[in-house]
Amino acid sequence: MHGAQIEFSLFIAAAMVVVLVTLYFRYRKLQLFHQERMAALEKGLPVPKAYTPAPWSPRVYLLRGLMWSFAGLAFCISIWGVALTTQRPQSAETVLWRANNLAQSTGISKEEAKQIIEKDRTSNQEGLPKGVALLGLIPMGVGLAYLIFYYTGDRGRSNSQLSTLES
Repeated sequence: MHGAQIEFSLFIAAAMVVVLVTLYFRYRKLQLFHQERMAALEKGLPVPKAYTPAPWSPRVYLLRGLMWSFAGLAFCISIWGVALTTQRPQSAETVLWRANNLAQSTGISKEEAKQIIEKDRTSNQEGLPKGVALLGLIPMGVGLAYLIFYYTGDRGRSNSQLSTLES
């Protein structure tokens, strides 16, 4: 395995461990809450109220939209910067090795193979492709969806409230 594949596999394994541990602790919390409620019922005590989240606000969608959008933008810029700094032309060793392989596989002379490789040398650059930075458009799209919902959701809600008040 290459170093990048090993790092990616370790990242995926670590992410899975974090998710599984989080799910386990959430399950355990709910289980303990259920046991507490059952014990209160058996003893005839008042049942503890369920966890109530903070009051909902439409500004939550604004916050989520801004967070996702700026995270996506930061991801695009950072990956694009990494791609720009890792781009470099192929070394002379690599060009000669490719020319030798091309000459052996096709039967042409080494000089002709080297000329073919030299023409293609500028387009074959090593490093992270710049197109990988487009992955940042995914979180940007999620953020824009939240922002669109925030800005159009209030109008839709106010119209429906008006129609129920009129009837």
